[in-house]
Amino acid sequence: MEISFFNTATTSPIMIGIIVLYFITSAITTFDIRMIQAKRNGTLSVDEPLLPDWVKFIFWIDWALFLGLIFLNWKFAILIFIIRFILKCLPVLEIIGNILMSPFSPKK
Repeated sequence: MEISFFNTATTSPIMIGIIVLYFITSAITTFDIRMIQAKRNGTLSVDEPLLPDWVKFIFWIDWALFLGLIFLNWKFAILIFIIRFILKCLPVLEIIGNILMSPFSPKK
């Protein structure tokens, strides 16, 4: 296992771990963004509670993980970003985020 800046192998355990964490944080942030958008549009009730405040820190962790991917392998990071964009446009990340955050969603 060799880790070098901008050219780390895509099969290295550190890359696989960062990619998995990146998609988990992307799913949570996508779900949070969709909930905020639904509340602004009126499709979500005004009295419906949003996710806890600590979820906002996951947004910054998401970007830190992406920067880590860029430093380890920038070509692969671009591919991962494109895949994330496609999954974000489709409701895949939103559904996964909903499942992941269901224990933390405040109940009425």
